[in-house]
Amino acid sequence: MAKYDVDALFLAGNSLLNPDLYYISRFLTLDDFYFVKLQNQPGIIAATDLICTRARRFSPVREFHSVSPVRNQAMKDRVESDEIDFRVVADIQKHLLPTNGIIGVPRQTDALAIHHLHQLGVQTQPVQSLFHEARETKDRTEIQAIRKATKATEATFQKLFDIIQNCEIGPKRQLFNNGKPLTVGYLKQVIEHSLVDNSSENSEESIVAGGKRSSDFHYLGRRRDILRAHEPIIIDIYPRRIEERYHADITRTVVRGTVSKKLQRLFESVNSALNAVIDAMTAGTTTDRLVYAMIDAFEKDGHHTTYLAPGITEGMLHGLGHGIGLEVHEYPHISIRPCPVNRDSVIAIEPGLYYPQIGGVRIENDILITSKGAQSLTSLPKIIYL
Repeated sequence: MAKYDVDALFLAGNSLLNPDLYYISRFLTLDDFYFVKLQNQPGIIAATDLICTRARRFSPVREFHSVSPVRNQAMKDRVESDEIDFRVVADIQKHLLPTNGIIGVPRQTDALAIHHLHQLGVQTQPVQSLFHEARETKDRTEIQAIRKATKATEATFQKLFDIIQNCEIGPKRQLFNNGKPLTVGYLKQVIEHSLVDNSSENSEESIVAGGKRSSDFHYLGRRRDILRAHEPIIIDIYPRRIEERYHADITRTVVRGTVSKKLQRLFESVNSALNAVIDAMTAGTTTDRLVYAMIDAFEKDGHHTTYLAPGITEGMLHGLGHGIGLEVHEYPHISIRPCPVNRDSVIAIEPGLYYPQIGGVRIENDILITSKGAQSLTSLPKIIYL
């Protein structure tokens, strides 16, 4: 907090939807509440009596401020809901916030609450980077939660591999599952059900993209799309644990049937690039070294990257990777600008190659950075020919 020159932090909202609020309070709830933290002091949850009672049971926070008296009086006065919220924020400002201090608010703090602070003459300052940096490195409990998410994802992939492998190849190279064309929608249903069976859930829709359409690296796949043999099928699953809220992010590209020499070379090149990046993850490495390890591997095989050739329409078209945690995209961002890759961060590394006449190949592993280098949390085979 001292680094960002703020005297206190103020968060408001719903911790089920607000990762920063959950991270700082470790209290998961659908109900809105407030959280205040002054420098070198424990955090305080401000909420109604009912919510405070629940938080005492399920949160490590030990200081609470009840807003029920103010809220109840406002309801008796029959004021509008915005006025109720204003009175609650005024009560928090009076009892919990420092006088004439600068209050740090992260990006996802409720906008109306910030507006009320301004009405009260409180000076606020965005501090999103504070939470980005704090959440970048993980403790043992967080790493274990990501491991659980990874295992749920791998179990789901194995179900998909079994289905695709057992498909028959029918007319027009269509894959048939139990006599019916295999569709993107069916595989997405399998993904959703399998994740729930493994205490996880989709935080966003998974990617299942087949054939030439897989050359669009963020094409989600329409549920009616029929999948075919002898073509790449990109499957990108990035779920979170239902209870712990931490994510995994794994991509595999699958081919059922014959693999052409051109497609095989894409697989081999992407796999080589991923291995080169992992080898570069030594203690004290920086993000640019990881990017250049990928660039060198791809350039050696004759593939261009968007890092050196912005605007290209084929080759490696997106960023190399990103941190994962309470959100599927967190710090560190793996960019060509040199930034340290800190110990105990967890990074999804996802090199890929995309050619409109062939399709796409992407392989993504989750990597834990340790004092000795990279430790892959992903154990799935990287090249999948079925």
